[in-house]
Amino acid sequence: MKRAIFSLITSAVISTQATAQSATETFCGVGHSNEILLTGPVLENPDGYYVSGLKTQLSHGDDRIIEATGTEFYVCTRPASTPDMTVTGAIHASDRREVSYLFVPIRPRPVGANS
Repeated sequence: MKRAIFSLITSAVISTQATAQSATETFCGVGHSNEILLTGPVLENPDGYYVSGLKTQLSHGDDRIIEATGTEFYVCTRPASTPDMTVTGAIHASDRREVSYLFVPIRPRPVGANS
């Protein structure tokens, strides 16, 4: 009986991870890596979430915030420069990235919690 319950729990966890991965690939593209590892942590605050590495604040209700399973935040980014910019604007934004989507755990860590 215990073995059957363990097997069911393991299957549910694997299924949840596959669903989360599928959502990430849908929104961010296949094989996208979590850019939080490159850009720094996400800090929760009363207005929403601040991605410190990108110096970007996303307020609650922002369409780019997606509730996700799991315990970690996941950031998808895009280049800050766009085709409709002037040449000067594109050059200034060439090394910058912007938040495309921020996946937030359904039960995020408490405000001020470390790691």
